[in-house]
Amino acid sequence: MVKISEIGNEFFLARSNEKDFHRNIYFKRFKGNGKTVNIVFDPGTKLDGDIIMESANKLFGGIQNIDLVFLSHQDPDVSSLTPFIMAGAKKSILITSIDTFRLVSMYGISEKRTLFIENFNTEVLTIKKTGHKIRFVPAYYCHFRGAMMFYDYETNILFSGDFAGGVNTRKGEGFLATEDSWEGIKIFHTIYMPSNLAVRETVNRIGLLSPLPEIIAPQHGDIITGDLVVDFLTRLDQLEVGIDYIKKTEPQRELLMDSLTAFIKRIKNSYPGLWDNLKEALNKPGQFTTVFKIERDDITDIKIDYMDALRYLIGLIEKVIPPSSTNEIKTLLHFELESHNVMLPVSILSKLKVSEDHEDVDNFENLLQ
Repeated sequence: MVKISEIGNEFFLARSNEKDFHRNIYFKRFKGNGKTVNIVFDPGTKLDGDIIMESANKLFGGIQNIDLVFLSHQDPDVSSLTPFIMAGAKKSILITSIDTFRLVSMYGISEKRTLFIENFNTEVLTIKKTGHKIRFVPAYYCHFRGAMMFYDYETNILFSGDFAGGVNTRKGEGFLATEDSWEGIKIFHTIYMPSNLAVRETVNRIGLLSPLPEIIAPQHGDIITGDLVVDFLTRLDQLEVGIDYIKKTEPQRELLMDSLTAFIKRIKNSYPGLWDNLKEALNKPGQFTTVFKIERDDITDIKIDYMDALRYLIGLIEKVIPPSSTNEIKTLLHFELESHNVMLPVSILSKLKVSEDHEDVDNFENLLQ
């Protein structure tokens, strides 16, 4: 059974059930003047067909009663179910940017059933049947040229598409963001947003909305509410992502890749069984992304902040390496990092610190010969 949560007046959320990186699908009933207009935001993929069908039955009386489909951008994880919905909702209209339609039209969607956001001659629009005010907010290059967001003035909810979305780093049930959600947002934006300039421009457009959104509802990750709206937007404004991050950290990233490649060769030669376990975890299918690109047991790319990647690797060692061997493996890693002059903050050094009461501590020198 699909769980549907109301996050604002007549504004609903249903989520896919992936552990690491799920999709948020939103539904809105605009009610006024004795009429109703039903909209679905970024309806997802064919994997989400049951979510759409069950939610539409409960909220709209059936998929045939969907009036509008809004697409923030063209990625298949948000758009590929659109033809199915529009086939079932014969009178439905797609609303999206011209750049997005250029690609989703390849699903066979007719231009005659599409409204292009760029063609509206006013920023604030009125839904004629119900009288509700809405606004489309560009999120150019975040992470697509034609990316758009949707602001609902009735609830002060901004549906932000991929912007402000994140990997699942908050533990526990629920869907509201906490401080723990920031790490997932940071990882997602570091990988997928092209530059800080693009991010700042989008943050500025959100900041100009009046009133400021009370809720940011992204297509991935947690729903951002309360003080975290301004807090997370401020952090995003200052976050180094994409090409900016790569340029700044390239020397240290190269050193880290070299040191990790040497670490892999050392652990592979000395502990082949342990390396098999670690390699399987690093390449585990179904994860949001692989943090490291590994080719023939060489690290050839790191997709996130290099210190975050190192923290991830240490956490993985603690998770998949048997406790009896954890100290040895950490020591091998520490040795290679220092040998390659990788600058390590105290937070990393503390994670690499081995247990003094481990029975094999006295044998570390032999391990490094």
